[in-house]
Amino acid sequence: MALTSDGTVTAWGGQNFGETNVPVGLSNVVAIAGGLSPYSDALRADGTVAAWGWNHLGETNVPADLTNVVALAAGYGHIVALKGKFQAPASNLYGLVVLIADTRRSRLLRIRSVVSYNPSLYETVLDGDWYDVERSLYAFRLSEGALQQVSQGLERLLEDRWGGAEGERFHQWLLEKQTERIRENAERLVSSHFSGEAVTMTLVREELNLDQYRRVRREEGASAPPSPPSTGGAGESLALKVALEEVDDGVYARDIAPGDVVRALLTDERDIAQYVSKLLGGRSAEGLKSLPAPVEGITTDGEELRLQIRLSGSILGLARVRPETRLKVERREGDSWWRRLLTRRR
Repeated sequence: MALTSDGTVTAWGGQNFGETNVPVGLSNVVAIAGGLSPYSDALRADGTVAAWGWNHLGETNVPADLTNVVALAAGYGHIVALKGKFQAPASNLYGLVVLIADTRRSRLLRIRSVVSYNPSLYETVLDGDWYDVERSLYAFRLSEGALQQVSQGLERLLEDRWGGAEGERFHQWLLEKQTERIRENAERLVSSHFSGEAVTMTLVREELNLDQYRRVRREEGASAPPSPPSTGGAGESLALKVALEEVDDGVYARDIAPGDVVRALLTDERDIAQYVSKLLGGRSAEGLKSLPAPVEGITTDGEELRLQIRLSGSILGLARVRPETRLKVERREGDSWWRRLLTRRR
């Protein structure tokens, strides 16, 4: 939508709700608002207002006696974020869901979820910015107790239903701001994902315009990466390439044993690795920082050794070194957390 120098308005684009039907004869306009919303407003030079487009809840019902207006601020319910958390008490499972939808085009922009055994996940505050909730969601995906395959399966279920079979009804609820109806529907879908187990969900709606959404994505970049891939086996660990810190008086790689603690540098160049590096403190303004990590396993591959280390509960590090390489190693005795972890995994 554009305001021209002669005081008239031109509009183009989506026409689902008459948002580009500029009233015939509209003139002497000094300001406009809308464009990204399903309705638009125009302020005339005499202080009166004209409105057109979506009017389901009276958005364009300008009061007859409204005069002396000096500025406009149209609603921007064009892009909607739904932030939810749920618990399934019988299975001791907890989850977070973030959904972004374009109500003007009835289209899902993104769905992210995490399912975990970690009860602290359910303490996540939903009243803040949607991106803060999504950032917490990714942090829990990378912490111990997260179920990556279950999380990704839930995303696919919600996308299939709300982006397909039940999409028309879902987007109508979004337009009508029927958050409670969506919450009830979400509970039913999540319950079906857990074989009918009872689920309790809290859901909060947030509205933002497309520019805000795009700006956040541009500014944050790799801080919100795509879903971590499964690596097989237990199916719940993310594997990243690492380099091991070397020192002149270190331990020969051939003498390292499972349970020893090495210092790892996250050298993996994928976006997910950059996120993990920031999350675990492996990167600063000066560059990479080494992280202590227990060795889980060592195998021989030709003239090299392959070391598998544990960076966190659900994150592995994979390194290759020559047997004669001298590494910085901490050898500790006692019932340390990594020894308990390795014992459970055997």
